[in-house]
Amino acid sequence: MGKLFSFRYALLLSILLLSISSYRFIRDVDTVNPEYDMPNAAIDSVNESSFVFNPSFIHNDKTLNALGTTITLGESAESILDKLGSPKRIAKTEMDFDYYVYNNNYSKLLLVAIKENKVVGYYTDSIDFNYLDITSGCSLKKVNQSLNTDLSVDYILTNITENHTLHIFMDDIGSHTVTGISLLISDVKEIGYTEDVKRDIELLIYDLTNSIRKRNGIPILSWSSTAAKAAQKHSIDMAENAYFDHYSLYNKTPGDRLKEEGIYYQSIGENIIAGYENAIVCSHAWFNSPEHRDNILNKNYRSLGVGFTYLEDSIYKTYITQNFFR
Repeated sequence: MGKLFSFRYALLLSILLLSISSYRFIRDVDTVNPEYDMPNAAIDSVNESSFVFNPSFIHNDKTLNALGTTITLGESAESILDKLGSPKRIAKTEMDFDYYVYNNNYSKLLLVAIKENKVVGYYTDSIDFNYLDITSGCSLKKVNQSLNTDLSVDYILTNITENHTLHIFMDDIGSHTVTGISLLISDVKEIGYTEDVKRDIELLIYDLTNSIRKRNGIPILSWSSTAAKAAQKHSIDMAENAYFDHYSLYNKTPGDRLKEEGIYYQSIGENIIAGYENAIVCSHAWFNSPEHRDNILNKNYRSLGVGFTYLEDSIYKTYITQNFFR
């Protein structure tokens, strides 16, 4: 319960701070000379998520159907391996659990949270998931019927019980339908950001971006470690020097930063975000901002690098940069 209120406070604070201090640059993202035609704005106007505390909830509230099988809170990691096979990788998180990442098919992305060899949560935006009859593409009306709630449309719908927190992710600016779902037990805690955690957050954002593209019929992006290096340097620079912008304090552009790493390109786009809690929330926040969505769904781009940093003494603590290019 305390974790959720902490999240909502941090989100609200980040929105307030961004609205006060951020410069906005919203321009065309598809250009052969992007130094003079900057990509889109940083997140500075995402609404607070809808929320309800529902201690009664529904009986079969722990089980997800996805990828042709069931995943249930509390089942063993061995059971997951028997059902789904080995994950593509195991991602460390800032919390006291790891994600088993199943990303062989980006239209059926699944993350299974494992703590002490038990399932403590999951996330999916798979086209075949079903949770209490909530499915990909279903309406807000159906969500409210399934949960016995009266939530209004937002990019995250949140339902809390004494034992776990449910987030339902929506397309708030397009179809107004469900795009993903996550469930996590209440008994988890933050343990911090090691270098391995930072790297895995970057890769999770890469996976989530490709999942969005795949579900929208757009070719997936290749990972660029060189662009990730440029993106990480920009995230660190923003954190250390107390600004939030596509232009650095020395007026360097995203194009300048890629060229410094030896990347020459036909077109480029950049998304930045700060103050958000995890890779999943950040990715859905970007998707529900029109200009950021334009970058994510741009058919012209072929590669992506992501740079994440955490600095306790900075304004927003977490900073993420995405660099798209061709």
